[in-house]
Amino acid sequence: MTMPTLHLRLLGDFSLIYDDRQVTSLNTMRMQSLLAYLVLHHDVPQQRQHLAFLFWPETTEAQARNNLRQLLHQLRQALPAMEQFLSSDTHMLHWHPVTPFHLDVAAFEKTLTLADAATQRNDQHSLQAALEQADSLYRGELLPGCYDEWILPERDRLRQRHLQVLEQLLRLFEAQGDNVTAIRYAQRLIGLDPLSENLYRRLMRLFALNNDRA
Repeated sequence: MTMPTLHLRLLGDFSLIYDDRQVTSLNTMRMQSLLAYLVLHHDVPQQRQHLAFLFWPETTEAQARNNLRQLLHQLRQALPAMEQFLSSDTHMLHWHPVTPFHLDVAAFEKTLTLADAATQRNDQHSLQAALEQADSLYRGELLPGCYDEWILPERDRLRQRHLQVLEQLLRLFEAQGDNVTAIRYAQRLIGLDPLSENLYRRLMRLFALNNDRA
């Protein structure tokens, strides 16, 4: 019997699918933020005290710990299978899946590792494939509706990595002389970085090479 898989998407719109069914009950930003934090910091068990202070810094310690207990209860109600992924005791929480689990952020970063390896081998075909896969995985910013302080540097880091992906793809297609595709990536980069004069110059050059007066 195949074990059910949990699919979690944090880039762009939040999505949680378990056993091929969409889970819609994790419908508050605070639940999504706590889940995202635990998943993205899976390599280190998290102290409950640290989490309570991180998410409720302006309340008393007792109130913050009570808020955390209530939020964890809501998470378990929203996804009864949570115990297969989250181990806990009175002091610690640890995202430690014992059943299949897929995270889009992890998949995005894995493709970046593949791209780096292809660059080291000077394997242009594999590099392009990895970069295009990374671009397709980055569906938007990390939990764009969340403004908790912990997420801001991580969101910016992933955004910068995606900009680097687009820049590498632009350079690849420029080198290949595929001006139409290069124009598309230049336009996307300008949409994300509209103050870059260098990007505008490159776009105008590509239009000229493509005999396009636009």
